[in-house]
Amino acid sequence: MINRRPSAGLLARSRATTDDAVTENRIATRPVSRISAGSHTRTTSWSRTWLRCAVALALLLLATPSLAADPTPAALDAAPQSMSTDPTPDTFIGELGKLFGKDADEGDVSSAEEASAGTDDSDDDDEGSIGIVGAFNGVSWFSPNSKGAALALDSDMSSLLMLSESSATLLAAASSSGQVTTACALYNKDGSFARAFMGGSVSSLNSTNVGYVFSIDGSGKIDSMAGGVNGPVNALYCDNDTQLVYVGGNFTSTVAGLTTSVATMRAVSTGSLAIYETATAAWRALSFHGLDGPVFDFTKVKDRVYAVGAFTSTADNATHIALGEQPINLNACTLTGGNSAETEGFNDPQNIICTSGADSTGNTWLMRDKLPGYYRIDFPFRTTPSLLRLMNTAYEGRGTKAIRVEAAQNNQVLAMSYLDPELRTEMFCGQSCPLPQDYNWHEFRFVDNDETLANITGVIINIVDWYGMGGGFNKVEMYQRGKYPL
Repeated sequence: MINRRPSAGLLARSRATTDDAVTENRIATRPVSRISAGSHTRTTSWSRTWLRCAVALALLLLATPSLAADPTPAALDAAPQSMSTDPTPDTFIGELGKLFGKDADEGDVSSAEEASAGTDDSDDDDEGSIGIVGAFNGVSWFSPNSKGAALALDSDMSSLLMLSESSATLLAAASSSGQVTTACALYNKDGSFARAFMGGSVSSLNSTNVGYVFSIDGSGKIDSMAGGVNGPVNALYCDNDTQLVYVGGNFTSTVAGLTTSVATMRAVSTGSLAIYETATAAWRALSFHGLDGPVFDFTKVKDRVYAVGAFTSTADNATHIALGEQPINLNACTLTGGNSAETEGFNDPQNIICTSGADSTGNTWLMRDKLPGYYRIDFPFRTTPSLLRLMNTAYEGRGTKAIRVEAAQNNQVLAMSYLDPELRTEMFCGQSCPLPQDYNWHEFRFVDNDETLANITGVIINIVDWYGMGGGFNKVEMYQRGKYPL
């Protein structure tokens, strides 16, 4: 059960049809007791189930008299008139209903009784279950023989609950800014529940970071799904035939695909679409770079899963080519150091190309004390640069803190992107791009359009801020788009 701030009503799976019933509330049941279709005989177990459902519904109506915005069946069936990037509460209600009605057919069912007639469970002792979603401040378990214990909920937070035979347990609470908007479930071969998957704008559960999507097993254990994805999730589809989970939304990549390499991040871009493989508990690589717009829903026809959303094509185009596949031969370039250090062995710009040496004499380029400077690379041919890789120096506490990259032919500042190591998110910069003081490779992707980047004759790496007494580098590499003479 999920408690969400927007008023959402009951689970969408069937509608009450009697005149006195509140028709805007929708209900999803999956009774465990076996009942033959058309039969007027009811077992004692079934009677107890309906008694509990009726009482729960009555209490809910008293506590939340306006669970849905439009009471007319026509409004419930009407197609959306405009497209929004935010999933509607009704979308969530319908998706969550799948958790409770795996065997139910798609479409409207005239009553909860008819929905239950399709079940084929043989254990007549079980009393069934009902799932309820709405805007309420607490939940308690009703029993004819006891009052039950009430569980207070924070109305400013989304809550994840587990109902047992006689209690309600709070499993997790999301941050106040996050909501669960979609869900699906996978089942074992014998039909028993295996795991539920939930997604939305949730980035934190019980103060633990999650990547907008997570799963939960029958015991209530939550799994972050290898870090999730790097943006909101709008749709989930659980394929029980393949045991794959299809994830769609407003994101560019899985978190597992985001390393310290911005080039790798672009290469593993999934473009609003990702597939989670439950057998390996890992994200499956796509054969393409995803889609150029958000995904809102999935549907399966025979053996194919179709994505629905606000996109027009795949993201496989010139601006999404895997970067870093064509290195520029810096030995063939003209290298110049502006304000190079006067110390012998640290003032040659050639020191930092094609080397694996440590931060030492002959393997490091430094600048003069307390002065800005630059490292200039002039190409022997015009090219379209794609990636700049730098390894900082830490010699005697020195190092480059920030850079600004310019085109050599006209001194135009070039826009760059880098991967924030803490947020694991692609960030953009121009006048001042940060460089940590460590011995790791740090990558900056050229993000200007092709017209700006085409036919560049060289680049100037301006050192605009530094650590200690001055800036410098330990290693430098550059890459280009397309094939050019090396």
